[in-house]
Amino acid sequence: MTELRLHGMKSHDCHIFMQKLIPVAFREMVPEHVWSALTEVSLMFQVLCSTTLDIKKVQELEDSVAVIMCNLEKVFPPAFFDSMEHLILHLPYEARVGGPVQYRWMYPFERFLRELKKKVKNKAHVEASIVEAYIVEEIGWFTSHYFEHHVTCKRRRPSRNNDLTREHERISRDIFNYPGRPSGASKKRYATGQERHIMETYVLCNSEAAAPYYESFLNELYKTYSPDDPLIDQLVTTDFVGWFKSRVESELENIEDGLLKSLYWGPNQLVKT
Repeated sequence: MTELRLHGMKSHDCHIFMQKLIPVAFREMVPEHVWSALTEVSLMFQVLCSTTLDIKKVQELEDSVAVIMCNLEKVFPPAFFDSMEHLILHLPYEARVGGPVQYRWMYPFERFLRELKKKVKNKAHVEASIVEAYIVEEIGWFTSHYFEHHVTCKRRRPSRNNDLTREHERISRDIFNYPGRPSGASKKRYATGQERHIMETYVLCNSEAAAPYYESFLNELYKTYSPDDPLIDQLVTTDFVGWFKSRVESELENIEDGLLKSLYWGPNQLVKT
């Protein structure tokens, strides 16, 4: 930052900088007309790179992109503008005709080229190195079809985004069987009182074992409030856990359901995140 230059930014870093950081980073650093021109470009890229395209907004950009570029020409010197800046004029039309940009940009091909570069062992014969590595990879993939079922290999490995739960790992209660897995190493910490209350409220409102108590609590509220009163949701969030515990405590000696007793005791204070 002492040199006022950004180094080592990848393509994705540049996209995030253009779409998200420019309006915030330069708000108090540059004059209003400069910040306005940069913000217009940033908002344009936000619209063009969104997961779903609004045709009306894209058509408006087709009409206004020339004005946006003219505003930039008032700020930057002529040497700044080359063929790459000129291509921005065509991006709204390409987005309207070609659809969302996620299916058309170069990130997958850049990752594929990186995999090819890792196969190069002899820089004097780049193509031959890639071919040899491909042959070895294809042989390994082909022979893996003849392995015994208990042999683990790359072909049988679960995919990166496979969040399905194995049958032997499923818990008998459906509320705890949502598919998913952690994105990294888990950490242990103690939940705050508010977090613990939120967890208890969610589990009790969605558990089959606590469903009769939940309906009974709602029926008591309906005696005072109308069913469409928004205050009911607020009372469920704040009061249902305490009401449930006091109700179960009075019946605890006659309760045989182990899950209902576990719900009464509540979640563990030590959680994994």
